[in-house]
Amino acid sequence: MVLAAAEGRRIDNKPLARSLDDLKGLLYDAEDVMDELDYYRLQQQIEQGDGCTNPEKRPASSPSIFQRACSTASRVISSALHGGKRKREEEPSHCTKLPYDIQFDISERIKGIVNCLHKLGNSVREVLHLEISSPIAMRNQNQYVAMNTRLTTSVPIEDNVYGRDAERDKIIELLINGKSEDLQVLPIVGIGGVGKTTLARFVYNDQRVKDHFDLRMWVCVSTNFDKVRLTREILEYACTDRQQYERITNFSILQDMLLKNIKKKRYLLVLDDMWEDKDRSGWVSLLAPLKDNHALGCMILATTRRPSVAEMISIMDPVQVNGLDENQFWLFFKACAFGNESHEDHPSLQCIGQQIAKALKGVPLAARSVGALLNRNVTYEHWRTVQNKWKSLQEDTDDILPILKLSYDFLPVHLQQCFSYCSLYPEDYRFYGRKLVCAWISQNFVQCQDSTKILEETGMQYLDNLVDFGFFQKVDSDFYVLHDLMHELAQMVSLNECATINGSNSMDFQPSVRHLSIITTAYEKDGHCSIPCDKFQNILENVGFSEKLRTLMVFGRSSIHLLKFLHTLCRKSKSLRVVSIYVTHDDVSPTISFLNPCHLRYLEFFGVLSTTFIWANVDLQKNIVLPQVLTKFYHLEFFKADIGSNISVPTGMNSLINLRNIVAHEKVQSEIAGVGKLTSLQGLKFKVQIDDDINQLRSMNKLLSLEISQLENVKTKEQASGARLIDKEYLKKLSLSWNDISVVLDPCAARRTEDVLEGLQPHENLERLCITGYKGANSPTWLAGNVSIKMLKILRLEKCKEWRFLRLQLLPFLRKLTMIRMLNLVEISIPSLEELVLIEMPRLEKCLGIYGKELTSKLRVIIIKGCPQLNEFTPFQSYSSFFHAEQKSWFPSLRKLAICYCPRVMNWEILPLGGMPELKALKLMDLHLVRELSVHSSLENLELIKMPRLERCSGLTVPPSPPSLEEQNVCLSSLHTLILQDCPSLMVSRPLPPSAHVQQISIQGKLSINTSNHNRGSVNIVSSESSVLDDRILAFQNLRGMRSLSIENCPKLISISSASFSQLTGLESLRIHNCSNLKPPTTLEAAPETFPALPFLKDLNISASGISGLCLTKMLPHLPSLEHLSLHDCPEIKWLWISQPTETEGSCSLYSAVALSAEEQTLLKVPCNILCSLKKLTLSGCVDLEFYGGKGGFGGFTTLEELVIHGCRKLGSLLVSRTKDDMDVALLPPSLKGLRIFDCPNLQLLLARDTKDDTSNVDVGLLPSSFEVLSLNRLPENLQSYSPEGLVDLRSLRLGASPFFKCVQLHLCTALEDLQIWGCEQLGALEGLQFLTTLRSMKISRCQQLGALEGLQFLTSLQSLTISSCQQLGALEGLQLLSSLGSLEIEMTPALSAAWERDPKLQEQEQGGNQIGLLPPSITKLVIRNLTNNVQSRLLSCLPAITELAVRESPELTSLQPGYCKTLTELKIRDCESLASIEGFQSLTNLTSFTVAASSGLPPWMELLLQQQGACEVLSRLESLLIFGDTSVLTLSLCKQLTSLRNLDFWGNRTSPMVHLTEEQERALQLLTSLRELHFGGYPNLLLLPADLRSLVSLKSLTIFSCPSISGLPEMPASCRLRVHDCSEELAHRCKEWQERRRED
Repeated sequence: MVLAAAEGRRIDNKPLARSLDDLKGLLYDAEDVMDELDYYRLQQQIEQGDGCTNPEKRPASSPSIFQRACSTASRVISSALHGGKRKREEEPSHCTKLPYDIQFDISERIKGIVNCLHKLGNSVREVLHLEISSPIAMRNQNQYVAMNTRLTTSVPIEDNVYGRDAERDKIIELLINGKSEDLQVLPIVGIGGVGKTTLARFVYNDQRVKDHFDLRMWVCVSTNFDKVRLTREILEYACTDRQQYERITNFSILQDMLLKNIKKKRYLLVLDDMWEDKDRSGWVSLLAPLKDNHALGCMILATTRRPSVAEMISIMDPVQVNGLDENQFWLFFKACAFGNESHEDHPSLQCIGQQIAKALKGVPLAARSVGALLNRNVTYEHWRTVQNKWKSLQEDTDDILPILKLSYDFLPVHLQQCFSYCSLYPEDYRFYGRKLVCAWISQNFVQCQDSTKILEETGMQYLDNLVDFGFFQKVDSDFYVLHDLMHELAQMVSLNECATINGSNSMDFQPSVRHLSIITTAYEKDGHCSIPCDKFQNILENVGFSEKLRTLMVFGRSSIHLLKFLHTLCRKSKSLRVVSIYVTHDDVSPTISFLNPCHLRYLEFFGVLSTTFIWANVDLQKNIVLPQVLTKFYHLEFFKADIGSNISVPTGMNSLINLRNIVAHEKVQSEIAGVGKLTSLQGLKFKVQIDDDINQLRSMNKLLSLEISQLENVKTKEQASGARLIDKEYLKKLSLSWNDISVVLDPCAARRTEDVLEGLQPHENLERLCITGYKGANSPTWLAGNVSIKMLKILRLEKCKEWRFLRLQLLPFLRKLTMIRMLNLVEISIPSLEELVLIEMPRLEKCLGIYGKELTSKLRVIIIKGCPQLNEFTPFQSYSSFFHAEQKSWFPSLRKLAICYCPRVMNWEILPLGGMPELKALKLMDLHLVRELSVHSSLENLELIKMPRLERCSGLTVPPSPPSLEEQNVCLSSLHTLILQDCPSLMVSRPLPPSAHVQQISIQGKLSINTSNHNRGSVNIVSSESSVLDDRILAFQNLRGMRSLSIENCPKLISISSASFSQLTGLESLRIHNCSNLKPPTTLEAAPETFPALPFLKDLNISASGISGLCLTKMLPHLPSLEHLSLHDCPEIKWLWISQPTETEGSCSLYSAVALSAEEQTLLKVPCNILCSLKKLTLSGCVDLEFYGGKGGFGGFTTLEELVIHGCRKLGSLLVSRTKDDMDVALLPPSLKGLRIFDCPNLQLLLARDTKDDTSNVDVGLLPSSFEVLSLNRLPENLQSYSPEGLVDLRSLRLGASPFFKCVQLHLCTALEDLQIWGCEQLGALEGLQFLTTLRSMKISRCQQLGALEGLQFLTSLQSLTISSCQQLGALEGLQLLSSLGSLEIEMTPALSAAWERDPKLQEQEQGGNQIGLLPPSITKLVIRNLTNNVQSRLLSCLPAITELAVRESPELTSLQPGYCKTLTELKIRDCESLASIEGFQSLTNLTSFTVAASSGLPPWMELLLQQQGACEVLSRLESLLIFGDTSVLTLSLCKQLTSLRNLDFWGNRTSPMVHLTEEQERALQLLTSLRELHFGGYPNLLLLPADLRSLVSLKSLTIFSCPSISGLPEMPASCRLRVHDCSEELAHRCKEWQERRRED
């Protein structure tokens, strides 16, 4: 009573304030005692087997800590007086028998609390002049909530911005008029709450800004200026492919990616709420890529309170934002206070309001807060009270916090608690509403007095009230934010209760603190973790209030480094109610063990992979075992551990009878035995295992969401009724599914199914219902006829194959109806809906409803697919005769319309949809009668497929003359996707794409434009019909922002308009492929030199094209930035002239001749500007290409780093020139680092050694010494030996396909890291291996004469070695000494096997008792071919680190012994026809991946393997199985063991005969319930996939590759992703339909 009376008062008397704090602390202690007593009561009941099917309800009293604690104290005293007995409202009084030591401890604590309560209470009461019997004036929360219903909301800032038009226009003018090449920064400066963010948002969303900038980005900076985080958030706008950067932590790489994605784009970046004014270097680093994007007019708009920040960042003069002018501010204040800016009633209130508004000095945040306070009770008395309070806040008129504090003081007590608790969270934190409410409930802040509501509903009402009162802002449907000033206010009012450790600076905490948060995000800057653990340890060890702590929240992944200190804190804190913490897999169990189970209500884990990789999420597949002690947390209400899919729960989890919510993988719920005892649970996915299993649901009446699967195991109506769904009044969402895959329908089974569904009648309050796999023919009475679930809003029926008639018109609140694969449904009646989806219902004839606007006015989505018999569809028929008269009222709300394979649903030739501005997506397929189609200009996606008579479509075809006003104005400026297929009569006569937003355009047989990711500016154009690309066909002005253009497979294309093409000034990459008649733009030479046509083009790739040398010659001068030029198979380019820096452009006869000869038409002249920009030149497949006029070589290039010449046989002869001194000089630039030459026979001069270095007398070659990469293929016959001399920097050498080559001398290649030699059949020696101490990788194959590798033992850096098809190789001396070798791939030869079998040194040492291995022990990966029985033990016995073993093509091997390799994780066996057994398989306890190949039938070794003792345990841990060839390996006996299998791959080949899996194999596949990925590839004859994969509930991905005979898809889980490649068109179409269905769901 004393605390309640003092609550809300300003206590200036410090001794009194301290006494009140002490009193509050005592009451907290009293509550802890009562909580412990309740815990022991629960423990006793559970241990005695009584359970607790009806957990104690929360008290209905006010949530105030003072009231709650007073009530608790009263119960404590009563408990003390009555010997520990406790009277419960709903249970008979009983005595909890406690052990003596516990009973004594609690008794002493109670006595101490009672004594202190009397002392403190009396002293405080005297000061307050109160009598204990006097009534307490408590504020009633219901009174406030009731009052709020009249005027509850303040106007959202974004809806109407007051008084900022002038500032907005000024800022927009500055942004748009900025033409500087330098990045401009414009700060907005103003005090907190003045509306800086609102103004920035006002500017950001203005249409002028949207039209001016190519890219807009918004990032909230806040107090933590982390350049890595900010760069990553900017990338979220610039790069839509999140996978490219989400795992990258390196700041430099992130900046490179950002630069790549914003290049040539004019952008606006808003940096909101900047505070950092000291870290100028960080600011400069952040801006580095933003400054270097080579686009004019890029702008940054920054908001800040601090002028010092503006001074640091600004390049332009800051915009100062002050308070609103008096008139505009008064309008805004009235909107907040009265709910309407035009309100003119209540003159007395207007007068008070004007006086208050004047004192607020035009600050919008203050107006919103105070206005919301006044808005709670629009009465004179309330407003006068606020005004009187107001007078005490005039001490510091410049500080807004006292104003906000006034609003806080007038909050109801329960809202004060909830708001102040939010101070624990970081500034600018995005609150997930339901999660925040869970934390409030755990602290007992939420009290529910309405028996029809649950606590979560009441908590959300609290949150909505805080939004209405201006304390929170709602940013979308589920998330909320606190303004930074509101966060400051929360910290101020919660100082005695809440504390935050934000950084490692030491601080003083109030001893009364009960809630603690630790924020470490400041140490995660720049992608690195630099947390000072010792400083945090010191702070945490000196927390004096740890024993009383009720909340421990941790924010920041780097906190994983503090876990051991947090464990210590958890051990000390005996009163914790809420714990939220970061852990690794291994930390889950010990963290739970350190917690006191008595009080904990809320436990949340965030997963981190490890302390080393804090940015990576946990491995979802790794096993996590929850400890047994978790079952003792009887008060636990919320358990959030969504950190893995392989979580094992302890026995006795059903003891957690107060558990309300589990956020974890569905496997956690399914593993809880006796889950029916969790009667407080609100969400459950339940699988029926046996017929009476469903009875467990009987008492679970608090469920909000329930999914019941495998209902085929329920046999009778009585069993189904045992679930008592009809009693579950809170149940809002229900899913019922049968998994029976039997093809033949049993009539008796169908009747049983109908009875079961009848028995599953839900409560009338149900809002969402999904039924899948129902085999009955009739509807249950509660859904049809006597409808009892009239509150139903969403209904989904799928694969209910026998249902024939459905009458749903009696469901008045139904809004969404989805029906899929209802194969026998004939007729359905519907009410007025918002969404209607009908898919694959081949017998459906009628979809009926009430005629008129009532049926169609609310429809937003109509999807009808695969309903070929549907001919009566009331929504269409309602307006069929009024198209032209009333088309604007036809489906006024419709946003998406899709009609596919329903030829009878529309019988109209003219389809007028132009009066439907809300329509965004339209897909029409197989409508044979439609001849004309009109659409609105706001349409975003248009697909027209198999429309044989369609001739006209507005926006695509030219309208008739004279056109209607509607048709004349239609421009599809919002279109993103356009697909036209099999529409032979539709002639597109307008240029495409119609807008710059286009992502995909496909006109079958004519034109295809794809921009899979338009932000990256990649456009692909394919056309088999077009002969010219100009502005009449291609809207080049809408492609100006693209960076990459590909024109391919256009055999009739002759030319591209130069004027049009020159608009693509931002182009960086151009690819032209398979355009045999194309001539690129030929008038580009008219472009002035000061304005090159393609100034930023870096990559030009032309292949299989008819482009002539002359055309390309005219194009190249206008490409000043070209870095890579690739020409492949260009027969019209026969001559190559490379300009020299000293030449003039007119020196070539090409420019002086009046009539060009054929030779000059095929001449490509590389201009001088290219010589200093090109970095890579690729010439391939140009068999007639040679140097022009006897001049050759590439020496004129100054920046060329890589040269690739492939199949240009005439080009090599002029790569060497003879000087006046008769010296041979290679015509290659000194900048060249890599040379790759294939099939050019005239290379011997390049590689010859015909000169001496006079100073060193060392032989040198003709290649530049800067070479790092040299790759030579098909060397000439007369070149039989080669020594790459003088190449001191050579890193990679590759020689191949040279059958006459005999010797390589490597003595001088001391920097070599990569060596590859293949196809040199006569190669007999590799000389100088002993000098290659830096070599890391060596691969030698198909060198038949190579007998030895002398000096192998000196390759101390070698990490990877591959040797194959070297039949004469007989010794590998020193191989076992290669201590760095990790990967070895070797093909055994008879000589090598014999050498290793009979090596006298090995035999001698083995006889002496020493086991000597042939391979180095460092090997982790071994791939071996032609393995024999005799040598394998020596190979495998000494590999302690091996993790991957592949045995292939070993026809003589009869027994494999992998048991030596106990560390093995991956084993592959292929093409070992004689293999009969695998020994020691049971020792492979780490094995997770197994590859098996079978030619015909089950391999005999596999049968023996399944019989080996201990093999089952190994198989049960397998996660991946790859089957090559015959699928007979997939047996029931094997699949029963594969309980952890996640990936299953089937790979065939061109001769694979498999048509389908056998019945046994399909049954075996159904056993793999943990399977996540399934792959079929390379089966040309495979017709059918497994019929039903629905039972594989964990399946996430199905991939089908190179299976051209498959035409249909199996039944799959809805969450499964589908990938199809190189298969039939029909399957590709089915795949697309599946993906569309997933998106719609």
